[in-house]
Amino acid sequence: MRDGHSVVTSYGSAAGELAACVRAVGLADCSQLTKLLVEGPPAQVRDLTFQLTGSWLAPGGAASTAAAWWCAESTGRTFVLCEPRCDNRVRAAIAAQAARRPGVTVTDHTAGWATLAVVGRRTSEVLARLGVYGDSGDPREAPPVTRHCCDGEAATWLLQSDDEAWAVLPGADAPALWRAIERTGQPWGLCAVGQEALARYELMRRSALPR
Repeated sequence: MRDGHSVVTSYGSAAGELAACVRAVGLADCSQLTKLLVEGPPAQVRDLTFQLTGSWLAPGGAASTAAAWWCAESTGRTFVLCEPRCDNRVRAAIAAQAARRPGVTVTDHTAGWATLAVVGRRTSEVLARLGVYGDSGDPREAPPVTRHCCDGEAATWLLQSDDEAWAVLPGADAPALWRAIERTGQPWGLCAVGQEALARYELMRRSALPR
């Protein structure tokens, strides 16, 4: 249990799973993430997002703050994803802004929706084969937030970087998408990874950033 949620710490060897992310690609269940959907008149939702992120998000745009990822799925519809430890702060900030804007609603999908993470050096190759980047297969031409259907399972994808992406979808559909990603990633050595490997990989990435 972490922050009130049951998570997979590892599938047997956190060190081996970290190595998979460094050299190939890992697939993780991150469904413990808080998932809030902000909907309403497009201008109101866009302004609310600007007040809390400092960014004007067009459909398909994304913004990252210290506490959350903001994903503009379409006009008037924005997903907010955050770690459970930031949950109260993010909820309070959104609720305060939404209360000032008629027609804006905030729906909690944390329990009913899943988040799958594809992480590691070969992430872009796996996503290109899945078709997440579109017909070109070029991550530079794909918006940060995109809807894509893999083997009949539609998800909203947040393309965070070349080596990490999250797929958000109804929990009942997540096992089928997991299997589709697993099959597609086999040529690149994809394996299931737990939260310990993800945390260590994130620390490695941060230490490698220029200061």
